[in-house]
Amino acid sequence: MKKNACDMGNLFSDLEGLRIAVDMEARGRDFYKKAAAKTDNKEHKALFMLLMNEETTHFDQFTQLYNKIKEGKLPDSNDYLFDQETSKYLTVLAEPHIFPKDKAEKALPELMTAAEILQAAIQDEKDAILFYDALAKCAKFEETRNIFNLLKAEEQTHVVKLREILDSL
Repeated sequence: MKKNACDMGNLFSDLEGLRIAVDMEARGRDFYKKAAAKTDNKEHKALFMLLMNEETTHFDQFTQLYNKIKEGKLPDSNDYLFDQETSKYLTVLAEPHIFPKDKAEKALPELMTAAEILQAAIQDEKDAILFYDALAKCAKFEETRNIFNLLKAEEQTHVVKLREILDSL
């Protein structure tokens, strides 16, 4: 039988999923900010700034939710179990694939055209959709399940927006 993060039972943590979501949104924000700085096209710059602002809003919302949940629970609470190994596992899944930390520094200078930047962003948004879908399926609590599903829907709108711009080039 195939194993996934949900098979870890109590090791999966909604709180840990939120922490990773916060990190992903920060990396997305930084990527779009640098993409906006790189392009001279006013429409593309406006799109990248819009996406940067959406990622910033998500970052702020998830940080507040994470802090609210974290301060309301004891570290050994079974409600939101925090496990170091699970943290490493989920981070390893997300970090190298969804707006990797070094992507803006390494990839953007190599991406010469708006089309290349858009294609890279579309792939990251698709990866984020899959990751948030997995987190929603694993979530123990309706509150966090709804948040992960909301994030997934937001990322889907980003893919559509980015694809429309790419197709118009």
